[in-house]
Amino acid sequence: MTRELAALGVLIPDFPLPPGVRAAVTTRVMRGVSPSPFDACNLGSRCGDTPANVATNRKLIRRQLNLPSEPQWLRQVHGIEVHSLQEPGDPARDHQADPVADAVYCNRPGLVCVVQTADCLPLLLTSDDGCEVAAVHAGWRGLAAGVIEAALRQFSAAPARIRVWLGPAIGATSYEVGEDVRAAFIAHNARSVEAFAATRPGHWLCDLYALARQRLAAAGVVQIFGGSFDTFTDPRFYSHRRAHPSGRFASLIWIESAHQAARTAEAAGRALASQARRSQLIFPRLLGRSLLRLPQTVQALHLCGGAQTYRGGVTITRGRNWLARFCALVTGMPPAMNDAPLSVEIVAAAKRERWTRNFNGHRMRSAMWWRDGLLCERLGLVTFHFRLGVAGSALTWTVERVSVLGFPLPVSWFRAVKACEYEDGGRYCFDVTAALPLAGELVHYSGWLDVRTDWVCTDSEPEETDTDIDSTSEDCDRGSECSRGDGGDSGADGGD
Repeated sequence: MTRELAALGVLIPDFPLPPGVRAAVTTRVMRGVSPSPFDACNLGSRCGDTPANVATNRKLIRRQLNLPSEPQWLRQVHGIEVHSLQEPGDPARDHQADPVADAVYCNRPGLVCVVQTADCLPLLLTSDDGCEVAAVHAGWRGLAAGVIEAALRQFSAAPARIRVWLGPAIGATSYEVGEDVRAAFIAHNARSVEAFAATRPGHWLCDLYALARQRLAAAGVVQIFGGSFDTFTDPRFYSHRRAHPSGRFASLIWIESAHQAARTAEAAGRALASQARRSQLIFPRLLGRSLLRLPQTVQALHLCGGAQTYRGGVTITRGRNWLARFCALVTGMPPAMNDAPLSVEIVAAAKRERWTRNFNGHRMRSAMWWRDGLLCERLGLVTFHFRLGVAGSALTWTVERVSVLGFPLPVSWFRAVKACEYEDGGRYCFDVTAALPLAGELVHYSGWLDVRTDWVCTDSEPEETDTDIDSTSEDCDRGSECSRGDGGDSGADGGD
């Protein structure tokens, strides 16, 4: 689905959306009927384009994005009012009757939150359980007045459980403002001075993203994503500073209805099955049709070729005796931690994979390949050979052989080394235990990752090259084992 939407010019926000939550950003290159200078997919009704063009463009994006209902468009005034969305928008209503607000919040499935921008900062918010969403329009005036904080107050979820994506806005190197803008922020927080860089007398470059992050952090939000765009220099987006008049693009977020969620899951299942049939990656080759018995999040993690990064959380306990500490050292096991942040980068090619697990700053790297129907993984000096299996709805890893620098060790020592992958509440989960007869428990870590299944990759897997994964013998015991297998100074608020 990602591939198809990208072909339409849609930007899919790159942040971990909970199951059932969808988000999208429109662009200038999407299909539309607006003539120059609004070409082509202008969605703003107050920027000079004709109402008929705007209505047609809005109808087109609803179809292209498969939206569950008409979005509730707002009359944005650079304030802090938050509209609570209770019913779908009405495409036949005069735009002068749109709710006056600069943010919209919703906790009902099937209703679409949307804000329009063209240099100002759009933010998309979701609770981590997927039950609440919001969209925020933050120009410098709204940002300084507290529109972000006003939106956060609508959520039942605590700020620490809210994920925020900073969408396309004017970048710090393109946004020059006057002293009034800088003074407005510093009056609220002296640290805001860090987001301004002097240019000419009385003028400053302003970093909207940095200011938003400061506000979010002060409110208790820790899950902040995005913030790397510049609408002034990126031709995909409308920019009020680059061209005037200018159109508006939209940032949307919604909770799927139960029916739509079921259809999405069904479509994802078909895409996963198709991917599995033609995949040359390690896990599909070893599991065969058994892979399709696993939950979609587990399948999706093992069916994406190339480089992918997943984020989540982890809890780790460690053995305390000296032998357990020594064994954990030679295998590069992480220290004990509780509910800590985790990221996993997987670089997957046809014959090998490289996994880099980042346990709150502690990195554990491993290389994987396959041989004789087994999954081989090297951790530090030790190489494990696992038999993959499916038990119920879990993927299991069972030790068959172990070696150190190519020399075999008694497999009986490692009967208590086990791993499994499963799904809980629509979330990919894992549980890994390593213990030895004399050392006892070496390490036990369990946790979760955000693995998206709704935008399953449909591209071909990358051909294996040396730039995909280092193919030197350092990745395995023996080289042969790898052979198989605005306008003015006041800023952008002259528009949106």
